[in-house]
Amino acid sequence: MKLLTTGTRISRQSTSCVCTPVATRSVSSSSQTRAELSLPVSNKDKAKAAAWDSVMDTVQQRRAESYTTSKLDSLGSTQTRSTVWTPHQSLHAPPTPVSLTQSHLVASGAHLGHSSSLTHRAFLPHIYGTRSGLSYIDIRQTLPALRRAAQVVRGVVENDGIVVFVGSLKGAERAVWENAKRLGENGYGVTRWLPGSISNAGEVYGFTQLPQPEGYRATPVTPASFKPSLVVLLSPTLNQHALREATANEIPTIGICDSDVDPRCVTYSIPANDDSIRTVELIAGVLGMAGKDGLTRKEERQEALAKIAKRVRAAERRSRNYGEEAA
Repeated sequence: MKLLTTGTRISRQSTSCVCTPVATRSVSSSSQTRAELSLPVSNKDKAKAAAWDSVMDTVQQRRAESYTTSKLDSLGSTQTRSTVWTPHQSLHAPPTPVSLTQSHLVASGAHLGHSSSLTHRAFLPHIYGTRSGLSYIDIRQTLPALRRAAQVVRGVVENDGIVVFVGSLKGAERAVWENAKRLGENGYGVTRWLPGSISNAGEVYGFTQLPQPEGYRATPVTPASFKPSLVVLLSPTLNQHALREATANEIPTIGICDSDVDPRCVTYSIPANDDSIRTVELIAGVLGMAGKDGLTRKEERQEALAKIAKRVRAAERRSRNYGEEAA
């Protein structure tokens, strides 16, 4: 038996060689039982270590989310935080008619109609299909109809017309008041329509006024001031009196028409779900933002006209002074 430099030994058995590792030197029992010295850890150091671990866990989670988003960004839906509709913003920060998308309408439930057995025959062109006995509204027609109605509201307010928001749906009162406020002196909100407010205004306003919230409008409502240029009906089925009076007095109307409503009853129909508070708030908010844009345009035009009138008066004054000096 010979020791090799590679740390193996060879034993001769017949004609074959078997290589086995050389036994290592035994370690003394004293060194095996020797314990390692460890310093005590304070509570402050433990808290720092726990905080650091928590921060690193958050960093790793964010990195994983960022990596997943970068890899899957081109797949599936194109909805983002700026394009998706959020319920809490429909009152205070509704989308503009330009930024409104079909995703907003679907998220608010605007495509849900009534039972297929209650569908009005005149509403059939606006039906996308039926499922489980329920009619689904084609939002591809709702979006352009809503934008067209928004242009009408903006044009009426820009020409100093009066727009009345009428909504009797329980829970949608704030949508009526908030969007009427956006129109300034050109907007009114009504949650309970008094029959004869337009056709018989002299008798109605002789003993009562339109219900307005406290501090909403300082000037009283008179028959002459309440001659609207446009009536927005958020629930046409609940405000038949207002619709009848507006039609009799040749006042254009905008209405949210559900699948059980004849869309020809209003001048500008918006096919959508009029029983959903979210849908009503979204549509009213879009119309209110359009009216706010029209109000801004009207103020800009008035300022421009005031500047022109001031220049004309100044020119007339100079011309008058020059004539007096020449005389």
